[in-house]
Amino acid sequence: MKTMKILSKGIILVMLIGLPLFTSGCTWFGGGDDLTFVDEAQQTKRIGTLKSLGGMSVGEATHLLEAKSGHTIRLRSLNIDLNQEKYLNNIVEVRGLIGTASDGKEVMDVISIDLAEDELNDPGIKGEEKEYKNADLGFLLTYLDSWGIEESDTEILFTAPVPVPEEVDSSDEVDEVEPVVPDRIIISKEANPNNLTVEAFLGLPSDANDLITSGYTKSLVGVDQLEGLKKESPDRMEIDIWLDRNDTIYQLTFIGSDNEDTVNNRNTFFSMSSSFKLIGFSPDEDEDEDEEIELPELDEPDVTPYEPEETEEEEVVVIEEEITIVEPIEPVVSSSSYGVIANYIGETINSIAPESSDGGSWSANNFEFVEPNYVYVEYSDGSVERRVLLTYDQEDGLSTNVQAYFEPGETTSWTRVEGENPVEHAEKIVINITDEGAEEAATIKEGYRYFESLPYDFNAQYPSNWYFNGASGSGDVAHHYGFSDEPVEDGNELVSLDIVTGSLPAGTTISVGGNTGVKVVSGDSVSIYIERDDGRLYKVHGASNLESYVIDIASSIQDV
Repeated sequence: MKTMKILSKGIILVMLIGLPLFTSGCTWFGGGDDLTFVDEAQQTKRIGTLKSLGGMSVGEATHLLEAKSGHTIRLRSLNIDLNQEKYLNNIVEVRGLIGTASDGKEVMDVISIDLAEDELNDPGIKGEEKEYKNADLGFLLTYLDSWGIEESDTEILFTAPVPVPEEVDSSDEVDEVEPVVPDRIIISKEANPNNLTVEAFLGLPSDANDLITSGYTKSLVGVDQLEGLKKESPDRMEIDIWLDRNDTIYQLTFIGSDNEDTVNNRNTFFSMSSSFKLIGFSPDEDEDEDEEIELPELDEPDVTPYEPEETEEEEVVVIEEEITIVEPIEPVVSSSSYGVIANYIGETINSIAPESSDGGSWSANNFEFVEPNYVYVEYSDGSVERRVLLTYDQEDGLSTNVQAYFEPGETTSWTRVEGENPVEHAEKIVINITDEGAEEAATIKEGYRYFESLPYDFNAQYPSNWYFNGASGSGDVAHHYGFSDEPVEDGNELVSLDIVTGSLPAGTTISVGGNTGVKVVSGDSVSIYIERDDGRLYKVHGASNLESYVIDIASSIQDV
């Protein structure tokens, strides 16, 4: 079997990410302002004893979770069988989206569940949850700040605090106490240049039954419901989870040492894996940057100079100042107006934002321009996210004014808290700022919004007054996205987008935007198949009377 190694000691990694099944890894939203959506969920975690309601449905719930404090919360799940014997009447950790049932009570749509041998707020758990982000490896998650962190180019090692041994009476004769080995969590990545599946990469059988016999189970991982493969040792001292991301294989591993904190540390591992999220990679730094700004040597000219020597010395000083002095607000990445404006906003976002950051400072990370002089800006401080709509003026130097202020919503990705949005349904131009300059990532047509799928590195657009939901697929469907004019549930999707396996079917060749696809009509439904350059096959389908929406969504698919 092909394995991955941990640091220089050759320890076989066994990574984790796994939490059984997810109903949805995406936020449902609809109505309200025209929004940009990134495929992710605002999940809440709870730990307690899982109890059945005996086959009854109370306020759409089928189960209860009872914490040690006696507090209960109702649970339901479309895709997870909460009646599994290993979960019922045992302490479990669940994560999901909390909403309101028809009777006004809270209910959680369970996205993941795993055994938890004790409460995570047990006194044995040390530290506070913090966000860890590594753009070089392309992921983020939450961890306990009491854990140590060691970073390398290909892996991150989290080390648990060493348990403090009990005090021993000095008069007692005791055997020498061996040092306690701390528990570890390792997250690494390895190149997968042939884009193999995890099973093929590890040399495992592809048949699900054969995998189960070998001790492997399919699992959905983290915020974005990434398809993974999980294996646990019989004593649960080693837990491994693997998942692929195009040409990369990630491995998450828990390695326990069976000390008094191992149960708590294993629960911490489950929490970290459920918060795991893929993000974009940081651009490579220019290794020749210093050479680019170095002044050239001033050789003696081939002809007799006609200017005095003092003039030449003055020219050298002027050239050096122009190259080395950079004002902080000047546009350093692009000469385009969008680049200038985005850089200005990025430098001044802490004075633009209507509220101060409790986490230190704000950082702008997304810009959507609307003609003639509007721009949506998304910004965060690492834990809190906000959005503003600005107008900008370039006549007497750059200046901005806040028109509307947004916070993350429960049924929409953003909820307008203050101000007005006169360009809610207007066409938007999404701008990414890189080391090379300002790049136009997408143009969102009027009346549409777009979502970005980081796990599959593409984005697409859909009607701005529709709802959106994403979930892992089955069979020949690797991932499924549903769109509707009401919250997406089984049976009410108007248009669907699937990432499928196989090859293009027979049908009518059709040009949709920048994509060439195949149109297949079957009864009252129409499907558009798009094959991208990387070999990935998309299927967008819906009722024939919604063909215009099917074509709009298919034509908007593009690589990130």
